[in-house]
Amino acid sequence: MTTSVTSAEVGAATRERLLRVAERQFAERGIDAVSIRDITSEAGANTAAIHYHFGSKAGLVRAILEWRAAEVGERRAVWLERVERASDPSLRDVVEAFVVPTAEMAADVADGGRNHIGFLAAVLAHPEDLPLVLDAFGPYTERFVAALVRVTPHLSPAARELRFALAKDLVNRVIGQPEGPVHAWVATRSPGADEPLAPRLVDFLVGAFAAPES
Repeated sequence: MTTSVTSAEVGAATRERLLRVAERQFAERGIDAVSIRDITSEAGANTAAIHYHFGSKAGLVRAILEWRAAEVGERRAVWLERVERASDPSLRDVVEAFVVPTAEMAADVADGGRNHIGFLAAVLAHPEDLPLVLDAFGPYTERFVAALVRVTPHLSPAARELRFALAKDLVNRVIGQPEGPVHAWVATRSPGADEPLAPRLVDFLVGAFAAPES
């Protein structure tokens, strides 16, 4: 008995293939360096498929963020809930809740988790797409900031927000871009100094948030 594939199933498969190919290409090369033709060529689709499923390149970026937001959110929520339930969380607890889920997702090579972290770094380097990130991850961002308020009472809101922005950018770039400049520097100057990566990032960021405000 043969099973026929419906046009809806074909369309869904094409849409997911475009999402995965675009996410990886954006992660590796940045948003502006990747064209719609680059994506459709690798995905085995035509240009019309992008317009049909996403409307535009910006719509494709938004769709990738929405596609992954639930997964990223679930990973982070587990760690955030531990912090929120604790009567006296430490700064390290909060920083780990930020770094470790990202590192765990990046380690999920089979599902393209590392591509997504690199993709986030690429989007955050593309100012016109920043509102898309804020829309997709806004609730989790507010929970992190609220947790940081509890453990960094020595910081003003402005200083805390700046340090959080720097931390977010650093974590996405260092974890999501394994061939990036930080790792290249380490490979030249002190091979292996970036391993184990997540604990060392946590150490660095705990120090950054703990430092007094000038």
